[in-house]
Amino acid sequence: MKTILLYAAVFIWPFIYCFRFVISGESFSLTISNDFYYLYDLKVYQLDKLSNFIFPLWSPSESCGYPFYSNPHAQAFYPLNLLLTIFYKIAGGYSYADHQKFTVLGLSIFSVGLLAWLRSLNVNIIYAVIAVCLVSVSSKMTEILRFPNAVHTVAWIPFILYGCTVAASKKNKIFPAVIIFLSTILMISAGYSYNAYHSIFLIIPYVLLLVFLIRKNICFKIPNFSITGYFIKLLISFSSAVIICYPYIKGILGQMNNVAFRKGKDFEFSTFYKFSFEDTIGSLVYPPAAPIEGWYYFGIASLLIVSAVFIYFILNKTEYRNELIIFSIIFVWYCIISYITYGENSFLFKILWDYFPGFSRLRVWGRMNVILVPVYCFMLAYSIKFISKLIENKFSDLKTGRSIFLKTIVVFVSVYLIIISAQIYLLKTTEVQQQTINYTKNLNMGLNESSFIVIGVITFALTLISLFISWKINIKNTVSFFIIPVFILNSIDLYNAGSLQWAAKIKTNTERKILNIDEINMQSLNTPRNDKLSMISLTPVFNTGYADEWSFESLKFFLDNFDNSITEENMEKSLMSLNELTGVNDGKRFFLTEKINTGSVIEFIDDSHKFDSLNLTDLKVEKYNGDELICNVTVKSDGYFSFIDNWDPNWKAFVNGQETEIEKLFGTFKSVKIGKGSNSIEFKYCPDFF
Repeated sequence: MKTILLYAAVFIWPFIYCFRFVISGESFSLTISNDFYYLYDLKVYQLDKLSNFIFPLWSPSESCGYPFYSNPHAQAFYPLNLLLTIFYKIAGGYSYADHQKFTVLGLSIFSVGLLAWLRSLNVNIIYAVIAVCLVSVSSKMTEILRFPNAVHTVAWIPFILYGCTVAASKKNKIFPAVIIFLSTILMISAGYSYNAYHSIFLIIPYVLLLVFLIRKNICFKIPNFSITGYFIKLLISFSSAVIICYPYIKGILGQMNNVAFRKGKDFEFSTFYKFSFEDTIGSLVYPPAAPIEGWYYFGIASLLIVSAVFIYFILNKTEYRNELIIFSIIFVWYCIISYITYGENSFLFKILWDYFPGFSRLRVWGRMNVILVPVYCFMLAYSIKFISKLIENKFSDLKTGRSIFLKTIVVFVSVYLIIISAQIYLLKTTEVQQQTINYTKNLNMGLNESSFIVIGVITFALTLISLFISWKINIKNTVSFFIIPVFILNSIDLYNAGSLQWAAKIKTNTERKILNIDEINMQSLNTPRNDKLSMISLTPVFNTGYADEWSFESLKFFLDNFDNSITEENMEKSLMSLNELTGVNDGKRFFLTEKINTGSVIEFIDDSHKFDSLNLTDLKVEKYNGDELICNVTVKSDGYFSFIDNWDPNWKAFVNGQETEIEKLFGTFKSVKIGKGSNSIEFKYCPDFF
């Protein structure tokens, strides 16, 4: 019963910590901003489709059409969508406030997974709960709240670690394999490719470390452990999950191949966002000095404890040989991961960029720091346990306690002197600080950069006082005098660093309504499009703007060529023709022409006007739901029917029931040849496996 209650506690804790996002309509309520707006729209679009038993494949409102099912941000295959769909139907919609709660739920899942993993490593449940509660709301985790898909991707990583740990035991054969299999599927389908990819650099080293510790009988004693059997079990579990997710993975890779900057092998793109050694130090002791996307601040109190215990192991290496081995390996791994995030300033990064599959497709390498979170949680739990044992077994013994206590105090003071020196340096070094502080302060409301130093001083002082009281008094459970103040102090410290990241003090939208996306798609055919950069739309106003790092390269190429073709003489007519072509004037999406290989947009529109006046008898749209278009066209002569929606290799076209070749208009839109008379035209998006 106690264990169940503690698991419930770590599950509920993120909702308590993030109460300003969870509770709506109050003066203290906050709205998650940044990319959250776009990701919310994707989710509502999907839920409306699913509630009508339609799996959405194509998003017609994004940049003249964009794949939906293989858009990693959409979480199209995430199993929890089924629960959200039921909620959408029963509750009469899905509000922005609902999606914030769903996002925080990811932190709760993460917390439960961390606790299960730490328990599998034989960490005392009380110390594990304390570490999990602190780390699950550290600045790295709250920073990714703006990416619901990122939160839910990271949420399942601890369960994979748990499965890998339990799989080493001969007592459990099927259970850990199922855990790994399901958790891997959930992690991949959760939709944040960055973190799913980054997990490789956590899971593989962890498995190798686990095997090493078992073989050396360090902390783990498993008689007759079979490395071959263990790796076969892992290989089958992970391979099965990847096979299940293969259609989704293939779709993502295919989609990224149509985006210029996502094809890989663009070093400038991969290294555009910088992270450095100073940023690593800042992330640990002074977040305002580091880019916000690379923050992983865990609080001064927890850093003091972990660092002090590590140094204590070094100073007493004979007595704590096994503990020193584990902490040293973790420290080396931590340095390697940090070094990779330095991008162009990292030799190891360049090797991985050249040779490791998929590595060159990603960017913003500070985000990779999220894989440090579970490992730090282990170190924190172990360190709290160690300090607690010292208090219980040594500090209470007055003959030996004084020397141990003094040694511990010296270690704590030494660590803190290093921390405050780094804080002061980063505070005074404006060239380091200014790269992010102004941006951060605009988002993290009330952030005061000097407060980290103030909180650090208070934390250090009270930590020493707590240690002294725990050693001095001679009553049962003296360790509580140390653990409770440390937990409270660190929680306050983290709240300053992470509770308001990417938050906006505006009223959170709690409105729920059934959208009827298919009806909106039909209405869009007569509604002017928006030529600005915008993503998916939940209204009939669709978008034609594009983002360099996300939209189709073919659309970008077309618009760039159009811009280059404009002269002073044809500027007005060119812009008018482009607006007509893209539906900015009236939402028109279909054009009939004699030919499609015209030299310019002006010539194409002129051809369309001429063909309509001489040959078009009737054009009627029978069905349009984004994934499929069916219309009937009657013309007096042969010509081309053009659909101003981006081409993708998964689109198929049928004219009078016969599949026909789709030709590209201006390299990016879809056209089919039609004959004289009545033509039944169908465009259908048909990805593999659908």
